[in-house]
Amino acid sequence: MIQVCDPPRQRQIRRLSAEEFFTLVRCGGAGFYRPCSEVLRMLTAGEAWGTAGAALLVLPLTADTAAAAALRSWLGRRQLEGGCLLTPPVNTGEELPARLVEIAAARADRLRRKGTVWAVIECTETAAALLPLYFRQGFGLRALRPLESLAPCFLLCTGCAPVRTAPVWVPLEDRVQLALLLAKGYAALDSRPYGGSLALALYPLKETE
Repeated sequence: MIQVCDPPRQRQIRRLSAEEFFTLVRCGGAGFYRPCSEVLRMLTAGEAWGTAGAALLVLPLTADTAAAAALRSWLGRRQLEGGCLLTPPVNTGEELPARLVEIAAARADRLRRKGTVWAVIECTETAAALLPLYFRQGFGLRALRPLESLAPCFLLCTGCAPVRTAPVWVPLEDRVQLALLLAKGYAALDSRPYGGSLALALYPLKETE
């Protein structure tokens, strides 16, 4: 007898309620989403998008949250007006859907008016799987630094304009070399597998960037 199996259900990506996002944070949230009062401010100012097992927030850069304030402080007056911020993904162990990053980036692009979209990825063991998803949506890695805590984060943004030259490939684990090149005005715009992790392609940016 032939057994007929139902096709796998696609994970529907939609805007989540505050309760749904809090449930994900309790199950799989990292230090970025502490304390609960800070998460509540994020949800009040922004939008949560995700599935039953993974989500992130789209925030205006002007939001009254610690993360947005820390990014504003680092940026100074650059690219603040109308900008948006994608917070680090929260998941409960499942792989982050590439479609979620695509939808959240598109939503931020619609909300940003003329500003820049920034994204934060925490420097954990999951970063090697996450960075390529953001590169495919036009983000470039611009900095490796703490945001509102001592934990380092990858800071990415859209609109990077590289000089046409051969890239400098740097292993993701070589944080010292990576930080030095980023501080000199380079941006990582692509990646390739390297020793079980990633090597990042860094390009110098045009002076107008």
